[in-house]
Formats: sequence, C-alpha cells, structure tokens
Amino acid sequence: MKNRLPKQIKLIPISEAARVLGVSIDTVRRWDKSGVLHSERPDGKNRYFSQLELEKHKSSQPLSISEAAKELGISAITLRRFEARNLIKPIRNSAGERAYTKDSLNEFLDSNYLLKQKKVQEKESEPQPLEKLERPNLKPRSILPHFLAITVALFLLLETIAISNIKLSEAKSSQPLQSTVPAAVLPETTKTEKTVETNEAGIPSTDIVEPKVILIVKINDGADMVNIRQKPTTDSEIVGKAQDGETFEFISLDSGWYGIKLDSGSTGFISARYIDTEGSNK
Repeated sequence: MKNRLPKQIKLIPISEAARVLGVSIDTVRRWDKSGVLHSERPDGKNRYFSQLELEKHKSSQPLSISEAAKELGISAITLRRFEARNLIKPIRNSAGERAYTKDSLNEFLDSNYLLKQKKVQEKESEPQPLEKLERPNLKPRSILPHFLAITVALFLLLETIAISNIKLSEAKSSQPLQSTVPAAVLPETTKTEKTVETNEAGIPSTDIVEPKVILIVKINDGADMVNIRQKPTTDSEIVGKAQDGETFEFISLDSGWYGIKLDSGSTGFISARYIDTEGSNK
C-alpha cells in the first residue's frame, strides 16, 4: 500500500498527523472537511497528509500560554504580568483560551521595554573601575600585646610543670624502700640481726652480718627432680636440676618464680610451687 504513495511528497497517515499537530484524530478529520488541511487518499480509502503542510500549519498556529512562555524563556506567571501591563496582547482560540501568535511574540521581543531591560542588565554586568570599588578599612595592628600575653602564659606553664616535678621527686624520696619479697613468704628470721665477732686480737668486730634466706625444694607431684631455668619462664633454658629437700640461697621473687643462687655463683629460677615457704630457714 505504501509503495503506491508518491515518492516526491512524504505523506503520513492520520494518526501520525494528529501526533505532529498535537490534536486528536477527530480534530484532524474536522480540519480536513473544513478545508484547513488537505488530505490525499492514494489507496482510495485512508486519509494521508503532507508532512510539509502539517509543519507549516503548526508553525502558523497561535501558541498556548505555556508554549509562548517557553518560547520567550520566561514563566507563565511572568507572561501574564506582561499581558496585564499591555506589553503583549494574546488572542482567544475557539475554546476561549489565551493564544499567542508569532507576530505578537516578535513585537514583544522588539519592544522598548525589553530593550531597556537588556541595557540595564548589560550595564550591571560591566566590570567597575578599581578606584570605585570599596576597599576594606585595614588598620595596622600591633602584635606586641599578643606576643607578651603568650610569653607570660608560657612562662607560667613551665613554672607550674617545674613545681610539680619537684613535689613528685620529694614524695618519691620520702617513701620507704620495700623488699621485692612479700612478707607472707619470707620467715620472720629474715630480719637483720647484729652479731658480735672478734678478730685475732680479741677485739669485737663492727661488721654487721646479714642472715641468709634459705629456700627448701618440695616436690609434691611425684617427680624425682625439678628444673632450674635461666629465666623466670617455662620457655627458658634449663641450667640445672633440684631434688626434693635440697636447699638454695634466696635471691629474688619474680612473677611466681624464686631466684636462687647456684653453686657457680650465677642465678637460676625455680617455680614457686616447688618451694616449701613454711620450712625455709628452720
């Protein structure tokens, strides 16, 4: 059917013509009957319309208020204000609605009012000379008062820190020294006692002899011997063995391990659970 249509003129069916014009199919039929539009029926039945004629008809028709506002780049409310000031005059279509012709829009664009508005906008957008620009009132301010205030505050802070350190040192020096061995572990015989010894001439010696704290090994888990380690941890190297009832001189107590003096003069460590604290020094 479409192959029978003339190739030199592009014809479109009535449904597409209604879409181009933005109206209903019935309106297109009515305009065709009244002579507003001209259709062709190459197949002898259906109406076809020239797309060129439709475009010309559409461009010659008045615009609605929304279309006119879009064409001018303003809102519909602004367009009504211009109409109230008689700057643009609309017409009324068959439905009594506002409509604007192309000529009325062009007259508005060439009006003196719009030309004056453009000149005002151009003048406002022009850069102003530098001498006319307002300069801030910048007065030189002396920084000496601020510098003095910061210096005084820093001096007071350093003086406060120095006084605090002095008080802390005095408090530490006034505290009595405490033994690293808990009192509950050491027997009462660990107190310092003075012994009077005489030299070869029979003169009493003034040396003070400190009694030694002796620790006794006690094995309760059925083992024959316990390990003596180089450091107070089970991961440390084994430096010796101790039997049940064997005694050693106490050196220190560290995290559940007793430091003991070995025959070589070095220090070894035995776990506290293998030391008889009650039988020591008895």
